[in-house]
Amino acid sequence: MFTEPKCKHFYECGGCSLQHFDYKNQIKAKEEQVFDILKRIGGFDSFQMLPIIPVSHVFHYRNKMEFSFSRERWLNSEEINRGEKPERDGHFLGMHAKGFYEKVINLQECLLVEPVVTEILESVRTLAKESGLPVYSTRDHSGFWRFLVVRVCKNTGDFMVNIVTWDYNKNIAEMLKKELPGKFPHITSLLMSTTTSKANVAFSEKEHLLFGRKTVFEKLGKYRFEISGNSFFQTNTKQAERLYDTVIDFAELDGNENVYDLYCGAGTISIYISEHVKQVVGFESVSSAVADAGNNCKLNHITNCRFVLGDLKDELRDTEKIITQYGKPDLIIIDPPRSGMHPKTVQAILDLKPKKIVHVSCNPATLARDLNVLCQTDYNLIKIQPVDMFPHTAHIEVVALLSSINHKKININS
Repeated sequence: MFTEPKCKHFYECGGCSLQHFDYKNQIKAKEEQVFDILKRIGGFDSFQMLPIIPVSHVFHYRNKMEFSFSRERWLNSEEINRGEKPERDGHFLGMHAKGFYEKVINLQECLLVEPVVTEILESVRTLAKESGLPVYSTRDHSGFWRFLVVRVCKNTGDFMVNIVTWDYNKNIAEMLKKELPGKFPHITSLLMSTTTSKANVAFSEKEHLLFGRKTVFEKLGKYRFEISGNSFFQTNTKQAERLYDTVIDFAELDGNENVYDLYCGAGTISIYISEHVKQVVGFESVSSAVADAGNNCKLNHITNCRFVLGDLKDELRDTEKIITQYGKPDLIIIDPPRSGMHPKTVQAILDLKPKKIVHVSCNPATLARDLNVLCQTDYNLIKIQPVDMFPHTAHIEVVALLSSINHKKININS
């Protein structure tokens, strides 16, 4: 059951917490957790629980990783025993230590990403130190260096490096442009982005292109997606395809459906299912994501998807107006954030009365809570499919199929 963790930083880093369990036991535990949560929190005891879909590669699977700069380096017990002293004005770059937001582990390796990502991290750390400009601190909200974000497009080979700083510095930009593309020919997009937000989040307010293209391209199935620095995209490319194939399988589409895709993001699910349905209407509250969704449709020559910008709890409030504008949905696909759905959104779904609901969730607890409300009177939970997207972490993706009690009975063994 237990195994020796392969990563030297395992006992300090918060990036992955289950590396000391062999993979078979990891997915067994996740499958059992999903079933337990649905029963205990959701109150469900009559549904089909399908075996978890495992990954084919348990290391180097992430297509995106965010690393944080810090002035303070985390010291492990061995370093403390050797007499090493804390440094409070350094240039450290890595992952936050467990439970600490100001200190980072000065990473030497990370087995969740391709090895070249760690090499880039080391080079950017060195350049930051040589620059003489201080690292940003959340304590006094001063400093320059903030984050390093790397995207590796598994199916196309595109490669984005995005260095996020407090403000733009022309000399630093020239240094990065001179040093990184020549040393790492993998790079197809080098950005220097800025943010003045005090939040410890790697979200860019303004982007400066230093080398290559401003975006990268990735493929899911036969579809291409353009990804910008701030775009959300499923972090495990190979498993995202399996996840979306599960959505199609659960929906049992015949080509005539009008589909609402809630929390549609950049339109990945909408586009992925587009050839199987009559129309998809995606709803999303982030304007840049809606713009990306529209661009991705054009990129793939798709004409049966449309996207609506707005907060779901407000946008869906007038059910009759929504149905008049976009048609009554036969199927609603839901892929909310970890916090789940707002109660008003849940009620709006009940008012829209789709025949089927396919709910994708990254949080079994909020999934169980929301399913409990949906299944009080109008829907039955038919089946559940766990999908492991993130080996060595506690995270698990889940797909749930709900059928209206007034709709024909679905064959749960299909």
